[in-house]
Amino acid sequence: MKTYPLTVLTFGLLLTCPFLSAQESIPARWKPLDDLATKAVASPKIPGGSLCVVENGKVLFNQAYGVTDAKSKRSWEKNSPVYIASMSKSITSTLVAVLVGEGKLAFDDPISKYIPEYGRLKMRKSGAEVRSPTIAECLSHTSGFPGGTMGRLADDSPIRNSDQADVGTVLAKHGLAAKPGIKYAYTFRGYAAVARVVEIVTGKRFSEVLDEKLLKPLGMSDTTFEPKLELVKRHPRYAKHIADWDDEKISAYLEKRKRESKGFVNVAGALISTPDDLVKFYRLHSLRGKLAGKQLIPAKALAKLYEKQPGSTGYGLGFKLYGNAVVGHGGASGTIGAVDLKNDRVVVILTQAGAAAARPLTRRGMQLALEILAK
Repeated sequence: MKTYPLTVLTFGLLLTCPFLSAQESIPARWKPLDDLATKAVASPKIPGGSLCVVENGKVLFNQAYGVTDAKSKRSWEKNSPVYIASMSKSITSTLVAVLVGEGKLAFDDPISKYIPEYGRLKMRKSGAEVRSPTIAECLSHTSGFPGGTMGRLADDSPIRNSDQADVGTVLAKHGLAAKPGIKYAYTFRGYAAVARVVEIVTGKRFSEVLDEKLLKPLGMSDTTFEPKLELVKRHPRYAKHIADWDDEKISAYLEKRKRESKGFVNVAGALISTPDDLVKFYRLHSLRGKLAGKQLIPAKALAKLYEKQPGSTGYGLGFKLYGNAVVGHGGASGTIGAVDLKNDRVVVILTQAGAAAARPLTRRGMQLALEILAK
């Protein structure tokens, strides 16, 4: 029998929740969502996953289903860390909003203001000169860069083999496929350029700025680009590879991966996170940037993230616009998160099955959870 944890989620606090006993089964209200998840993980395409639904800080549904993988048969846990893939974009754009609030940059700043090479951009085919995209255009996939994800790059790609400081320059040398602000093309490239801007204005590595300005204040201790030993041991995708490894071998493997990355961090899709951490993140948005009663991010800066951008279709700055004040993002690893900004509701569904295979659980699960909450 599945049961609920006796918790109410706030920022960094777990409080006793009086409305549900540990012995009670899932309430009838949430049975449709439970049935959907149970059926989904019965398919070999989705070994396991977790679902968390929160309203006004109260955890209403928090369950894990299935196993991490067919090899280890280890049960999926409610707070298993996973690669959240493109859900990372929302976190990156939120960090930019923090810096906008601090006056370090502006959404309408051209990238060329910080990286001179973007003042000499040319169109890929014609060779004609073209203006620099803005930070907002890079975050909304209307930068003019060609579409594509990191996964589609060849192993010998200059981007894969450059450090963070050089990637922005490498991208500029390759030019644009379209004029900025006109055409939507989903790509990591604009995010790589923005990441370098963040490093330039702060004088620190992107991951350090993210930790300092966002992750640590929110208590998102399991969200990182570089997972440590204990986090990796809980990670479903790693589980099948390290099931028989001791701690020393796992640590050596992590160090090797870090060296091979050459310092480049894919801020558009490489974060690892957990349901608990993501709920904290989305609630920051539903509370309009407030943390423990203090304004961490100006509400005006956050509101910009939810505005449909020229040239895009249902996309803001790092957020998909699902309608009715619901925004969020999915990930190619088989993840999705959404926040109802109007009603302070959060839905997080995480798998590692891949976007297409997981869609019956992720996209439908999000819709169903929001429908149940609206009744």
